[in-house]
Amino acid sequence: MAWGILGQNGYSVAGLHFEDGTLRIVQLDGRRRKVLRVMERRWPGQVVPGQKEGSPEKLGRLLRQAWRQGGFLGRQVTVALGNGDLFVQNLRLPQDTADIDGVVCNEAGSRLPFPLDEAELRYLPAGTIRQGDSLRHEVIVFACRRQVIAEKLAWIEEAGLCCRALEAAPAALFRCYQAQLRRESDRREMIALVSIQQTGTIFLVSDRGQPNFIKHIDFSSRQLDEAVARYLGLSVEDAVGLRHHRGDRREEGRDPEVDRAIAEALEAPLDSLCHELIMCLRYCSVSFRISPPREVILSGVESNPELAQALAQRLNIRVRAGDPFLPFENAPATSHKGAWDIAVGLALWEES
Repeated sequence: MAWGILGQNGYSVAGLHFEDGTLRIVQLDGRRRKVLRVMERRWPGQVVPGQKEGSPEKLGRLLRQAWRQGGFLGRQVTVALGNGDLFVQNLRLPQDTADIDGVVCNEAGSRLPFPLDEAELRYLPAGTIRQGDSLRHEVIVFACRRQVIAEKLAWIEEAGLCCRALEAAPAALFRCYQAQLRRESDRREMIALVSIQQTGTIFLVSDRGQPNFIKHIDFSSRQLDEAVARYLGLSVEDAVGLRHHRGDRREEGRDPEVDRAIAEALEAPLDSLCHELIMCLRYCSVSFRISPPREVILSGVESNPELAQALAQRLNIRVRAGDPFLPFENAPATSHKGAWDIAVGLALWEES
């Protein structure tokens, strides 16, 4: 079914992002200008596909209930392959490569953390770079175990839904923020995105509307909660409540001593993250001969002005807290909008 038919029905496919026990679903109108439905559901026990409590039958039942309660239209969904599902890496290939598919398979096969014959593999061209006296093609490789794909499709089918696409989370993230660039001149500018998720961080750099570099960084929202828990001698659950609910209060209602203690607790993990980001930006600058970005967009579950400011001080680049719902009418009133970035990008998917 083509996108135009979906548009005539007045609604888009629904973007479904499931990570670390949290389900987020977004559905837009057919013209992708208005938010029709959103739902966030935290399932107990951190239900994870592939584990006993995350059987396709149980997941399908929970998703079917959420779908009905949310009042979503139709049965068409797009689903993300997230941090725990994907292997992502930039590879360099000789410019005169004739059989690029075969070369990518050979190069990626030696680096995958699982056997090549168990993987579904895709790649995107990232650009041409100069290495010494020769030019080389750089590609971004995505690989996922077939078993993971089969499990996701099984619980989507069990819920009575039709999966139109399984998409790499970085692709949905890029589409989400690319859609906010209305002017052609803006689309030609370099974009740097940092999306801190519950299970890891996605860092993406694009230039002239083309992704050049994507990396999964082993840095998660959970690590920030654990750092606060250690520093203040709290349980992780109490640290989560203290850190996240504090951001919902007005500044005059917050304890400055608690704010200071949390900032001190986060110094080391944020220094580590920014060191990794600086190395990635340096790689892009040297490899693709592109200037540093004018700003970095912070998204994901940690998207907030305070953390953006903390990163900006370390990176010496302007960092802006992203809002995935910015271009749309009827945006939901939620305090952690950045957490919806991948689900919004999935809802913007269209059949090529």
